[in-house]
Amino acid sequence: MTDRAQTVIDFAIGAGVFLIAVGFVFAFVPSLFEPFSSAAGSSPIVADRTADHLTGSMLVDDPANPTVLSAACTAAFFSGNEIEGVDCGFDPDDDTAALLGVGDRNVNVTIRAPEDSPSTGPAQTLTVDDTEYTLTRGTEGIPSDVSTASRIVLIEDQRYRLVVKVW
Repeated sequence: MTDRAQTVIDFAIGAGVFLIAVGFVFAFVPSLFEPFSSAAGSSPIVADRTADHLTGSMLVDDPANPTVLSAACTAAFFSGNEIEGVDCGFDPDDDTAALLGVGDRNVNVTIRAPEDSPSTGPAQTLTVDDTEYTLTRGTEGIPSDVSTASRIVLIEDQRYRLVVKVW
């Protein structure tokens, strides 16, 4: 019988390739969804979008020039008080989570020196109209399981690192 279309060896090779392909799909597909699944309390997407919102529109002087923050609006945000003669487009007296639109999550925003890591380093200070403001706002007592996003920003031609932590 030399007219056979498939031999046992051909079938075994085809079945083996099929099983390897199915195994690869089962091994690879869960990693596609890994960025969207997180431990309880951590929210990487919320932290990243909050950092983008702060450095792209909320605290900037000119939305066409993101990451260059307005000193007055930055001071108003971190102090929780309005700066006289400056309209930043938000009410700094609001609760931090409500102001940033993160719902019932805890959030902490801190501006650190650019060489500091996002998880360590003291909060920087900013002087506006002879008043010094400490650049940290939000929930204290940050647990170890948090989602962090950071951006390098300019305030009055000085580089800083804006760090947003959400849990």
